[in-house]
Amino acid sequence: MGLNFAPELIIEGDHTMKGGMRALLELLSMRERPTGVLCSNDMTAIGVMREAYDYGIRVPEDLSVVGFDDIRLAQFMIPPLTTVQMSQTELANLAFKALLNHVESDSSALKHTEYVLHTTLVVRKSTGLVPSIAVAENLIKSRRLASG
Repeated sequence: MGLNFAPELIIEGDHTMKGGMRALLELLSMRERPTGVLCSNDMTAIGVMREAYDYGIRVPEDLSVVGFDDIRLAQFMIPPLTTVQMSQTELANLAFKALLNHVESDSSALKHTEYVLHTTLVVRKSTGLVPSIAVAENLIKSRRLASG
């Protein structure tokens, strides 16, 4: 159960706008270009969107872009950035708890410790249907209109 995993689609970056720009260039060099990008943070996603603009790639018509952390700027992007929102306070508390557990416990016992950070997907306008699905939906709509 689950999605097939293609490790070549994971591009390591530096969590900056420039890193997002470089990552998109690397993705564009692939034989099969992705139709969506999930970034490690919003600044990286903004870099992806900027580079996409320079290459004439329309967001979200040609490429969906999702960030992570919901910085204030995300809602003012064109188009507004879809992002994953999390509580900085909750993240800090979990990090402190993990550090405390590491100091107080046998390190071998911590190998399988999981911490859950609650997140919310904030859907804005940088995501859409996969282009081939969007084309098919438009075709179906136009046929319905034509048949009355």
